[in-house]
Amino acid sequence: MREEAERRPLAPEEISRLRELLRRRERELEEESPESGVLGEIREALSRMARGEYGRCVDCGRWIRLRRLETIPWAKRCRSCQERWEMLEAV
Repeated sequence: MREEAERRPLAPEEISRLRELLRRRERELEEESPESGVLGEIREALSRMARGEYGRCVDCGRWIRLRRLETIPWAKRCRSCQERWEMLEAV
């Protein structure tokens, strides 16, 4: 039950804080490593944010936990879908 309680829409202040994290990391990568794949993922996350889709898993549609987004703000999948996706990619 606790797992479900942690999955919820992000509050406006959380989105704002995560947007700033993404923008700061985007600037850093533009200077350090403009060819980085993470830079594309960050831009994709900012685009999802602009469309109001940020924070939802692109595979199952459930809310991604805030703790995961704080760790990987460009995450587009919840942990279980990401693990499944990585297993399929490995095959």
